[in-house]
Amino acid sequence: MALLHRVAQDQPEDVEVIELSPEEYEAAKQQALDELGVTYDELARQAKERLFASLRHRKLWLLIREY
Repeated sequence: MALLHRVAQDQPEDVEVIELSPEEYEAAKQQALDELGVTYDELARQAKERLFASLRHRKLWLLIREY
């Protein structure tokens, strides 16, 4: 189950942090890929070529890429 935390920062507003289990993360990653109509490998190819289909594709890559 995802956990929602409020993290106090040096700023006046709190930051919300959602902690996912590995299973929840994989499900969310796959859902995001499905919404864009690409596979992880297709997105990796776009990154390698530095030519993303859209800004949403690039943002998703920045979130899910594996190092």
